[in-house]
Amino acid sequence: MSRAPFGYKIQNKKIVFAENYRVVEDIFEEFLQKKISLRKLSEKHKLSVNGLKKVLTNFTYIGKIKFNNQIYEGTHEPIISSTLFNHVQNKLERLGIK
Repeated sequence: MSRAPFGYKIQNKKIVFAENYRVVEDIFEEFLQKKISLRKLSEKHKLSVNGLKKVLTNFTYIGKIKFNNQIYEGTHEPIISSTLFNHVQNKLERLGIK
């Protein structure tokens, strides 16, 4: 991994929480609980819509790593639960967002 995802930083060659890691959980919760468009949510958190989609679909946040289209268990701490992540994936799918 050359760059840490939003909410993480690389320290001593490990992925650790960045100061803004709680924002990631807020983004997932807001998307799931509120009727808010991706555009409005992205503007609120100063991300592009594509950047927001990358956050909402990134396995890193549940402690996993995607490499060569395979999902592996990571050694880093997850920011959100698998349950929250899966609920968000279901909503994205229901809304036809890829």
